[in-house]
Formats: sequence, C-alpha cells, structure tokens
Amino acid sequence: MRVDRFVSLNFRNLGPEAIEFGPGLNLLIGENGQGKTNLLEAIYYFRFGRSFRAQAEVELIRFDEPFCRAEVTCAFADGHGETFAMAIERRGAQGVRTVKINGQTLVRRTDLAGRFPAVLFGPGDLRIVAGEPEHRRRFFDMVGTMTDPAYLRAAHDYRRTLEQRNAALKARATGDEMAAWNERLVASGVELIAKRRNLVALIELEMVAHARDLESPFDFSMRYESPLLDAAAEAGAGEPEAVLARVFHERLGRVAFEESRRGVTLVGPHRDDVEFRMFGHDLRRFGSQGQRRLFAVLLKLAELAHVEVELREPCVLLLDDVFSEFDHVITSRLQGLLEGSRQVFVTSPVEIKAGRTPRARVFHMHNGTCVRVAAK
Repeated sequence: MRVDRFVSLNFRNLGPEAIEFGPGLNLLIGENGQGKTNLLEAIYYFRFGRSFRAQAEVELIRFDEPFCRAEVTCAFADGHGETFAMAIERRGAQGVRTVKINGQTLVRRTDLAGRFPAVLFGPGDLRIVAGEPEHRRRFFDMVGTMTDPAYLRAAHDYRRTLEQRNAALKARATGDEMAAWNERLVASGVELIAKRRNLVALIELEMVAHARDLESPFDFSMRYESPLLDAAAEAGAGEPEAVLARVFHERLGRVAFEESRRGVTLVGPHRDDVEFRMFGHDLRRFGSQGQRRLFAVLLKLAELAHVEVELREPCVLLLDDVFSEFDHVITSRLQGLLEGSRQVFVTSPVEIKAGRTPRARVFHMHNGTCVRVAAK
C-alpha cells in the first residue's frame, strides 16, 4: 500500500493544504513543534481508528474549533484504490468519531483491522521494552488483531467479558451468575493465550533474522510469561487447551473471595507479560539503554516483516525521528530501509541524506504547513 494524497482540516496544527506524497521515500523536515509527528499521527490513525498518543479523541481537534477531519487516498499492490476518512466532533468529554472507507461509515473500529497496513516506529516504542507489562501486551495484541481475524475475535471477546465480569463482581452477582461469567472468561482467555504465545514465537524468529542482518553482537530472545501456562505445564497430561482451561477454572475458584472483596478479576491473560532477554537475562533489569533501543528496533522490524507476510501487502513505514536515537552503525543499517520498494515517511529536525533513493520527496514543515521542496 502507499498513501498518495493527504488532506485535513483542524487536525491539531496541520494546515488545510492537500499533500501529494511520493511512492518511495518522503522526508518531513522541520523543527520540533511544527507538525511532523501530527502528520504521521493523522496517517497512522487509520490503522486502528485511534491516535497512538492522544488520551481522548478531542485532543486531535485544533484549539477553539468544533471538529477535525483527515482523509488519505491510498493505492494497493493489486492496483485498486481506497479513500480513508475520519471526523471528530467536539461533543462530550471524548468527542464523537466517524470513520469511513470509500464513503461507507464503519460501524465498529475493529472493521479497520488489516485494511490499512502501516507500521510506526518512534522514540516512544522504547516503552514496549522498558515499560510496564501493559505496553508489551498491547503491542502483541495490536499486531495479532491486525493480521489474524481469530486473534481479533478472541481479544475482543476477552476484553468485553473481562469488563462485564468486573462489573458483575462490583454488583455482588450470585454464584450462578459468576459461574457463567467464568465460563466465558475461560473460553476466550484460553484462545487469547494460545494466540499470544504463538505470535511471540513468530516475532522472535523474525527478530533473530533481523539481528543477524544488523550484525548485532547481542543474543536476544523473548518468553511469554503466563502463570496459567506454567501451572498447566505442571498439571500433567491431556489436551493442552483442556488442561489450561481446567487450571484457569481452578485459579478463579481460589481467588473468588478476594475478587469479590476487591471487585476486580485477578486471574487471566490481562495480567500476563512477555519477558525480553539478553544472553538469557531480563533486558529490563540488566540491559543498557543502548541495548534496549536496539531491541526496540529489532522488535519493530519484526513487526513490519510479520504484517507484510500475513497481509500480503507492502506496509507504509512511518519513522518518527528515530535516527537521532541510535549510533551511526545502527543508523546506517536502518537507512537501508529507505532504499526498498515500500513507501517510507521519515521525520527529522535536520536535513538527512536520502541515500540511493532517486524518487525521494522532501517536504519542509513550519507551523503545520507542509511544503514540497523542489528537487535540485
């Protein structure tokens, strides 16, 4: 896929001018605060129907304006085109959002899954490696739900059941009611754990290949951490999913009193984690800042490769000021990504070399206005 045209109105500080992007490398140059990341945010919005940094939809609307809009016109590898559009009205604390594809309004945000193949890589991705477990769970769930309809269904069912079960706990539901919620939680939770564990293994394989390409001197690996899986492995023979379901039910029974007292579900994949390792040791505890950054690079490269294979479509790659984060060795190898066949957007506060990419387009951004620089 490639983004051919972008136009917005009142989206953060972006101006209303239509922008025609090139099919290869697009360099967005400008000082901090001029709108470079806002432009990437608007494009990436259509991957999941939400911002990668705003807490509330209304944050995307320019100050003192009642609404914002953004629209991208895209072309796909098979030759067909699609137009993605979003609008947010300033109504209520969160705002009212509408997303359309080719003029047809989407009923659910999940209808975007797999429709807009884009991968974003920015400084904030270090949180996946060094931050709290929720960042790692969210990363793998975002990749999985984009590429696997069954993963999307399991994640959606589990999240909805978890919310409803927590509400039932707070409402002091009867034993029979909680038993019904337990059945639903276990069914979707077992499937989600299996999907996550499989995806972690696939991403790890991709990372090993990319670490070899980058000539990384470090041995990286990862492990899906689930107390339920560990307990199921100790429980003995039987069909893995059946054993896991039995263990899940048993653990829910053990914590039933505490859950009722606290009004929250204490067992399930919403409490799992993925441990990242370097030479067999926990990267969060023993890795340097540079090693964590390199791991983040490998993780995003693995995401890119996995999404392109699963969707059978080149991704749009969005690189938000990443070259300032790494040493010259990693930077030079990352710049090799700029010379491939996929469309790439790179933001930078200073001019950077376009490498051997003859079709590169350079844009200067100032106060939200994006102006193409004439080729020399």
